[in-house]
Amino acid sequence: MPLSGRTLPVSSELRWLLDHWQSDGRWPVPEAPRPTSAIVLIRDSADGLELFITRQLDARGVEDRNRWAFPTSSLRPGDVRKLPLAGWNSARCARALSIENKSRALHHFSAAARITFAATGILLAEDVDREIVATPQTDWNTTRSRLFSNEVSWSQVLRDRDLRLRPDLCKPWLRWINTPTQLHRFDTTYFIATVPFGQDVDFLSPNETSAGWKRPDQIIAEVGGDPDRIGAAARIIVESLAEVPTVGAAMAQIRNLHPLRPEIVDDDGDWKVVIHTGKDPHSKGSLRDRAVAVGETDTDQNPGFLTFSGDDDETTDEENDDS
Repeated sequence: MPLSGRTLPVSSELRWLLDHWQSDGRWPVPEAPRPTSAIVLIRDSADGLELFITRQLDARGVEDRNRWAFPTSSLRPGDVRKLPLAGWNSARCARALSIENKSRALHHFSAAARITFAATGILLAEDVDREIVATPQTDWNTTRSRLFSNEVSWSQVLRDRDLRLRPDLCKPWLRWINTPTQLHRFDTTYFIATVPFGQDVDFLSPNETSAGWKRPDQIIAEVGGDPDRIGAAARIIVESLAEVPTVGAAMAQIRNLHPLRPEIVDDDGDWKVVIHTGKDPHSKGSLRDRAVAVGETDTDQNPGFLTFSGDDDETTDEENDDS
């Protein structure tokens, strides 16, 4: 199904906000979307492709959400400072994301690898022998918890264990910038990745209640058309992977990374999400939605360390509320 022009229902949470703003006659000033990365782990099974998907924790003050979602995190300066890197350099990451800012591109890949490790225990990195990590150390649960709380930076975790990030193990799948009418806005790049040989998923997260492997058709059947069970972006990703037979086929796909920019419309008293493709707000010659912590330029080095200035902030990991 073509994505541009597609219409989806809004969640009850967002509908309440829209009704409130409309009755009040005042609409919020849109905030700049925060750049984030999300990871969708995939694997082959006897019954077809499976996804690792999570259930969101109930939102404080909001009736049980219990929505299907994927591990997601905002970008942090510590994701790229003195980052041990192998395989792709920042320029190659930028080409994969179809954006011009090399620093931002590498930042997205590194954040995706960080949240993959923190939430699932899967390491998308290589060791000193230039082999992809097959058996992560067993003492890393504390480190993963510290990553969630931002007590330690991702690049430091890699350096302390003589590991180097492998951006080429992540494949960009979809970019979603949620609607200006939402309380929190995100510019999210979703990546897919497969579990390296010898590693196993060990779910750990302060933001989700549970997680597991499911086939796309199982997820679609369970959520039906209910927008309270799954966000618009997660639904689109699940639907797109339902058409993919194997991990190999998914990793070989050529993806359109042009950002999807949904908007809210009032359809005879019924709020809807209408999906549009839009211009990249971070491309040259256009107004940036948000300043990137690492700046607009970088010095490309490959492989080795990529160094950026700035101190780690207090950004916490959180899931997108995309519809």
